[in-house]
Amino acid sequence: GWQGLIAYGCHSLVLVVDANSAQTLQVLERHKASVVKVRCTCVGYLYFALKVLDLKLQSLTLGKIIVWDVATGTARCEIQEHSKPIQDMQWLWNQDASRDLLLAVHPPNYIVLWNADTGTKLWKKSYAENILSFSFDPFEPSHLALLTSEGIVFISDFSPSKAPASSGKKVYISSPHSSPSHNKLAAATGAKKALDKVKILISNEKPSAESVTLNDCLQLSYLPSKRNYMLLLYPREILILDLEVNQTVGVIAIERTGVPFIQVIPCFQRDGLFCLHENGCITLRVRRSNCSITAAPNEEPDPDPVQELVYDLRSQCDAIRVTKTVRPFSMVCCPVNENAAALIVSDGRVMIWELKSSISGRNVRNSSSSASPLYSPVSFCGIPVGAFQNKLPDLSLDNMIGQGASAGEELRNSFLQEVHLKFLLTGLLSGLPLPPFAIRMCPPLTTKNIKQYEPILAVVQTCSNSDILADMLHVFPSDHRGIEWISLTGFISFATSTPNNLGLVRNELQLVDLPTG
Repeated sequence: GWQGLIAYGCHSLVLVVDANSAQTLQVLERHKASVVKVRCTCVGYLYFALKVLDLKLQSLTLGKIIVWDVATGTARCEIQEHSKPIQDMQWLWNQDASRDLLLAVHPPNYIVLWNADTGTKLWKKSYAENILSFSFDPFEPSHLALLTSEGIVFISDFSPSKAPASSGKKVYISSPHSSPSHNKLAAATGAKKALDKVKILISNEKPSAESVTLNDCLQLSYLPSKRNYMLLLYPREILILDLEVNQTVGVIAIERTGVPFIQVIPCFQRDGLFCLHENGCITLRVRRSNCSITAAPNEEPDPDPVQELVYDLRSQCDAIRVTKTVRPFSMVCCPVNENAAALIVSDGRVMIWELKSSISGRNVRNSSSSASPLYSPVSFCGIPVGAFQNKLPDLSLDNMIGQGASAGEELRNSFLQEVHLKFLLTGLLSGLPLPPFAIRMCPPLTTKNIKQYEPILAVVQTCSNSDILADMLHVFPSDHRGIEWISLTGFISFATSTPNNLGLVRNELQLVDLPTG
């Protein structure tokens, strides 16, 4: 959120974390099922869509939206349409009619506009296909794109006051691998031919049955940094579409041995992309300045050239150890500064990565980097940057990276310095220990022990073979199974060793005295 808070769902709870201190500020309890969507507003309310994940309760699946006041931890409103889980939802931030308008996708093919303050349904619109997600055009509030199971539906008459009158313009986009020419990239000569081989055309005709459509598309989003541009996220590539010429003008592909994408967040201060990969690595890619498609030496120049967008990898953080039970879930980016990202891991960890910049100490004339260098900003807070200024404040992405400079600007501003970016782990919220673990509270307070009573909680954590009390007590070399209190000053802990070749185990019991350890 805009206040620097991070909210995420953990089973049926919602946790609100302060990104600066990496501490939990609020735990919201009202849900009867697992939280699957969290959306934060500019005024401090949170919305959550709920879904029952137990296969035995499919008929009782919830599709409820709960409005929370985070400051007080109270629910302001509950919204429910039918009993199906909500696919996507988003606040209407680009209008002044009301701060409480929420657009939600209700399966299979409905979009509903809600007044989230009163729970009133303002209007409802159905479409011909199943809607997976949607994205608003940041430059035109009346434009909305719906990602469906077969293509994209562009809506140009969206309004909070009434439902769209038309069914929108439906277009079909094929995956790059569906094109036979996509496999002939090695034979391409020249930049223009290379881009033509991966060009994806937006057409009004349904593709053939053997061609792969948007079934494997993970995300659709308008670019907030460039007008009339959109990105499509696939597991192994990101397509950048120019909606004016209806074709792909950029492809960010992963090498054969690379790690697939999970999520991408486009930036608005600079033309950059925060990308999350399956190994938990967050990468930042920034568009290369002055990119255009050039013809080969033996080809005639194109009279109507199309600008090619190339995104260079500028920084990446360390990956996590991915196992069967530990994997990255989602990533969020600071919506104000765009210089920090938080990673949510399935074991409950929240890792906060901040982007830091450093000056290489040489100007652009001496730069020998293979990719086009990132320049320092020309001015900071209206004051021109001096030739001998070593470090700029890392207040936001705008203060760390300057606007793309042309060749003429490089000569005039020869004092511009090359900027290097790196991720730094600045916050870590530890999750719960891996199961199995046990929690036992000491015996209750009575009239007899009121003078010496201390409320002590014992947690048995199997993964690190330790009992955690006021201090950590290492009791067994084997895996703990549990504990039982026998008094206010002692407990019995029991453990089982790993089975040997004969399948036999060693069972252990120990009586622990707390005052002495």
